[in-house]
This record gives sequence, C-alpha cells and structure tokens, in this order.
Amino acid sequence: MTTAQVRPEAPRRAVTLVPPLLLVAAAFTIGGFLGDVAGGVLWGLVGGAGLVAALRLAGHPLDPIDAGIAIAASVGATVAATITLPDTPESLTPNLALKFAGAWAVAGVGAGIVMVRRKGGIAKAVNVAVAWAGAGLLAVPAAVAYDILQPLETVVGDPIGFGVGTYAFAGLAVGLIGGGAVLSAMSGLHAVIVVTSVLYLTVYAAAQVGFTLPGLVRNVANITEVPNFWPPDFAWAIGDGDWWWFPSWEFGSATRGNPLVETFRIAIISCVIGCGLALPLAFNASRITAPSRPLYYSSKGFMNVIRTIPDLFWAMLFATSVGIGPFAGTLALIMFSLAIMSKLLSETIDAVDERPLEAARATGSSHYPAIRASVLPQVLPNYVAYALYIFEINIRASVVLGIVGAGGIGRVLEAQRSFFRFDRVLAIVTVIFVIVFVIEQISVALRRRLV
Repeated sequence: MTTAQVRPEAPRRAVTLVPPLLLVAAAFTIGGFLGDVAGGVLWGLVGGAGLVAALRLAGHPLDPIDAGIAIAASVGATVAATITLPDTPESLTPNLALKFAGAWAVAGVGAGIVMVRRKGGIAKAVNVAVAWAGAGLLAVPAAVAYDILQPLETVVGDPIGFGVGTYAFAGLAVGLIGGGAVLSAMSGLHAVIVVTSVLYLTVYAAAQVGFTLPGLVRNVANITEVPNFWPPDFAWAIGDGDWWWFPSWEFGSATRGNPLVETFRIAIISCVIGCGLALPLAFNASRITAPSRPLYYSSKGFMNVIRTIPDLFWAMLFATSVGIGPFAGTLALIMFSLAIMSKLLSETIDAVDERPLEAARATGSSHYPAIRASVLPQVLPNYVAYALYIFEINIRASVVLGIVGAGGIGRVLEAQRSFFRFDRVLAIVTVIFVIVFVIEQISVALRRRLV
C-alpha cells in the first residue's frame, strides 16, 4: 500500500466555500434587480438556481427532488416578499420588517426540509430556517439606506421608496446569511455563517448610522485643513532649560507644579488605593473565598455596579461634587481601578486550586487565616501584574479625565486645543505617547517575570 493510499484526507477549510457563497449571493442580488417582474417569480428562479449551483460547486449536489424543493421555496419567498413590500410606504415600521422576515421564512422552511431529507437533523434545519428569516428581518431596514458609497447628505430626508435597489440589497442579505447558513450546515464549517453574518451586520450598521466611504475619505483629508497643526511645537512641549526632559508648560500654580508630574501622582495614588480596596472586595466576590452567600451576592452586585460606570462619568461626577482639579481625577481613577482589579482578581480566585484551602480548613484554621495562607499566595503574582497593568491604564485615562476638569495633563491639552494651538496639542500627544510606551514596555517585562 502506497503512502498516498494511507494518508488521511485533509480537512476542508472554510475558505473553500467562498466561491459558492459568492455565487448564491450574486444570484439573489442579480435576481433582485428583476424586482417584482412576473410577481417576483423570476427573482426566485434566479436565486434558487444559484443556491442549487452553489451547493453543487461546494461538493453537495442536490437530487432533482431536493433541487425542486429549494427552487420552489425560493420562488415562494420572493413572491411573498414582493407582495409584502409596497411601492411607496409611508414609513419603515417593525411590522413591515416582520412581514418581510416571514416572507423569507418560506425559503428557510424549504431549505430546512432539504436538510431533513439529507439526514442533516432537525436542529440544523431549524437553524437554517431561522437564518433565512433573520436575514429578511434585517434586509428591509438596511435596504432603505443601502448605498454606503453615497454621501449621507444626499439621502437624509429622502422619502422611503422601494425599487430595484431595495430588492437587490435584500437579495444580497438573504443570499449571504441564508445561503451561508445552508452551506455551513451542509459542510459542517460553522465559520462560514459566522463570518457572513458579521460582514452583513457591519454593512447594515454602517448604513443605519450614515457611514459613507466618501465621507470617511473626505474627513480624513480634512486633517490638512487643521490650523497650526504642523510642525509640532516641541520647543514648547519639551522645554529648553536645564531640565530638558520635563515639559515646561506655563500652566497652573507653583503648588501644583508640572502637569505631567501631577498625572503620575494621580495614577500612582489611584492605583495604590483602588487596588488596595479591591483586594478584600475580590475575595468576598469569589464563590470560593466568600464567607457567606449574602456577602458574596452583595459584593458581586457592588462590583457590577461600579463596573458599569465609565471613568469619564466618574470624573464628571466628582468634578461636580468636590470641585475641578486633581482630587476629582484621583477619586475617579480610584473607582476605575477598584472596578477593574476586583473583576480580574475575583475571576483569578475562582480558578485557583482549592485543595490547599481545604487542607488549611481541615487543620482547624478560621476562614480568613485559611485564605491568607492558602489562596493569597496563589493569586499574589497575578495581583501585582494586574496592578502594574492598571497603573499603565491610569496614565492614559488621566489624559482624558483632565479634559473634563479632573486635573493632570489633560487640562493642558484642552487649554491648548481651545486656543487652536494644535501644534502644541500634537507635541503633547507625542510626548504622552512616548511616556506611555516606555511605561507599557516596563510593565510588560515585569508582568512576564511575575506570572
């Protein structure tokens, strides 16, 4: 027996289904340009034939009965879709989208029947049917603003109307998602439907928010119109005195000193206090080390509450309550550090080896001494590594917090922006980038040694 005869067949890759997927998507899109010609029958015939051809190209040819079921279901879906969509609707309502989804569910049912006949199983048949209905549900809202190549200002305020473009975009949706679901179920390569759904949802989201490629290019090109942008004023940002490595920003009072030093102070204080407070909270929020169930749920709930509030909102809240300045920024980053550390550390505690804790309890040790002797040594390297990571995040976050009056380097950045000194803004951003990059490299090196 030769080597070629005993060598196992290489597994199929999802990329091999790209040509069949493009074929079925193109078939339903091209059929959509026929629109409601012959009541949508031609659209269904072209799309259904494309689906059958795509399955043959993918190595899953259908017999005449299955091919007839797939094409008939496709025709039924397109006929129902053209009946559902009026020529000039008054508004795009959820009811209209649901009706369109129901129309394409006909094609999904037909594809599900084919799956059952080919011994694909009920679960796969249901998944395929749901995929076709979901594609129809998303198709109508996206089709209203389908042209992401068209500038937004030319479509805003236009009356809603359905034409061949709408049908074509709906065909693209059902071809990608519905056809991708069939190909994925037939081949067992689930990455196909995942990738196609993500791609379509991206286009759908872009259409809904008014994202356009010409607008992106135009706005990126507008960077050359920013006044006083180039070259960056490093002479102002770095300074030319003896202490040339410290920026010499003429901002603030003598008691506060350099805003860059103030940023480091905010980051250090908030990291130490926040991570210190997170240590008992994390142990109480872990199912392994919590002394009681009520304390576990209350600690877990408090941790989830503070995690839902972003650092910028904390800064605005404290700037309003305690006044503008670095104290507000410190309080905001304390809450921010507490939220991150408690979450990361509690999950680390949940994954520790419980046998040392059981042994410590078996010796008669009380709850917290047993935790200190058995669990804390296991998570201490991760705790220090997380603290270094949080300190690195706080340096970056303090730049943003200063913009809302929470002290630090961000207040200088906002002041120069308000005076349109973008050359100084660019210089500050460059200095911050270098500092954060150096801190990040040091932090990564230390974390590698610890974990």
